[in-house]
Amino acid sequence: MATITIDEQQYTVEEGRNLIDAAADLGIDIPHFCYHPGLAPDGNCRMCLTEMEIRPGQFGIVTSCTIRIKDGMNFRFNSPAVLDNRKGIMEFLLINHPLDCPWCDQAGECKLQDHSFDHGRGHSRFVETKRVPPKKDLGPHITLYTTRCILCQRCTRFCDEISGTSELGVVQMGSKSEIATFEGLPLDNKMSANVADICPVGALVTKDFLYKPRIWHYEKVDTVCPGCATGCNTTLEVLHQKIYRTKPRHNEAVNGYWMCDEGRFCYHGWQDADRLTAPLMRVDGELVQATWPDAMDAAISGIRAVLDGEGDSAMGVVGSSMATNEENYLLCKLGAEAFGSPRTGLARKPDGEAWTSKSGFHIDADRTPNTRGASDMLGADSLDDLLQGIGDGTIQGLYVLGGDIGQTLSPEVAEAFRKLEFLVVHDMHRSDLADLADVVFPGTTPFEKNGTMTNAKGRVQRLNPTFPPPGGAREDGAILRYVGQRMGADLGGTEPAEILEEIAGRVEGYTGLTYDLIGDQGAMKGGEEPSEAAGG
Repeated sequence: MATITIDEQQYTVEEGRNLIDAAADLGIDIPHFCYHPGLAPDGNCRMCLTEMEIRPGQFGIVTSCTIRIKDGMNFRFNSPAVLDNRKGIMEFLLINHPLDCPWCDQAGECKLQDHSFDHGRGHSRFVETKRVPPKKDLGPHITLYTTRCILCQRCTRFCDEISGTSELGVVQMGSKSEIATFEGLPLDNKMSANVADICPVGALVTKDFLYKPRIWHYEKVDTVCPGCATGCNTTLEVLHQKIYRTKPRHNEAVNGYWMCDEGRFCYHGWQDADRLTAPLMRVDGELVQATWPDAMDAAISGIRAVLDGEGDSAMGVVGSSMATNEENYLLCKLGAEAFGSPRTGLARKPDGEAWTSKSGFHIDADRTPNTRGASDMLGADSLDDLLQGIGDGTIQGLYVLGGDIGQTLSPEVAEAFRKLEFLVVHDMHRSDLADLADVVFPGTTPFEKNGTMTNAKGRVQRLNPTFPPPGGAREDGAILRYVGQRMGADLGGTEPAEILEEIAGRVEGYTGLTYDLIGDQGAMKGGEEPSEAAGG
């Protein structure tokens, strides 16, 4: 630790920490544009200028973002020289900036607007004609409103340091300098939309979030991305039961400050799906909409018929990598206590392409968020045992958690499921899995789930629901508990936190885990430590 002086008051802070971050820890805001904690300091915007004692009694102007704390340092954050410099910098930055705050998409989260109020002169002395360069289409996800750009170069440094793709640069010179892509090289890397997150002035915007309701109208929900097994921490911005934007949430052990474009925009697939809002049951060979009591009666009757005719082990259960740990645990418990069957399986989606950026940010080949957790809960990581049982006739019925819009059944699995006497499925849309079922219960998407998931490295993280499931759809855990109740088995707690306590007492590796311990940053199962941070 180091003792430093700020405006004649002494503070104890972490030695070696960046001055802007150290001041923030003390509740002191040093205005800045080009500095971002996920990027190397650059010192080009000059907004963070402050005075530092360079010799006894002699102070000089320095950029705060390039200063690392050492014991005995002495700073002046609010001296006349510092305040005058800030006003001068703001005046330069606003010379060509348009007065379009009322319709700018950055309004409400614009650092230029905030700092202009706090540190600007309140009027402009610039009487010449403003320069108005045209906006640019930089790539599939990003548009540049060139007039708003203050050339802080966070975006160019992101492409150089984090994605490692270097599509962006500064062209021209002096007052004509602009951000641009190199000829024939659009901004089209796997993390391109992060440049809009870190742009402090609304110059770079995602095409997905243009002309949307103002940001202060949204409810913000912290959760985990369902796009792959990395499990990036995210914040969803939600209004009227609709997701409008996904942004990465800082977690140094998982995703740093970033997320990939595939995960960022994947909510559209779930949100645009044709949701099941009522149960389905097979009547005269066709799936027809049914009431919950009728569908539940049909499910219980069909399951009992399999168990009465073929014995306990004739009914298996299939978990889902899209379901929470708690849902997969309840499914496994349903199989053991209500069906008397130890036969479990896990439906896996074929892997995609793994990718790791220059900084170490990782997109996992497993495009589901909870394969490791589901496997831990079920004690199975494939359908092999169940398919063998169906093949030799020892399994006549299955209870399956579906709910993955991107998953299709392989011909071998579809053929095996057609041989079953009875098939119960949870799904959120009319999938090819649902089409084979005798009873379909409408479940939830990952954005409506409450519980935990375990990422590929073994970090257990919490999901929070953005809104209730639509219409007659129900939480999968509630459906499982009711099926258990009808079969004469009490599956226990109704809240995910209660179920996690039970998991902690029964599932290897989860001992001691609680909601409080997991918090908003997650906790490693079994006291493991990740082999490396994925966030870069």
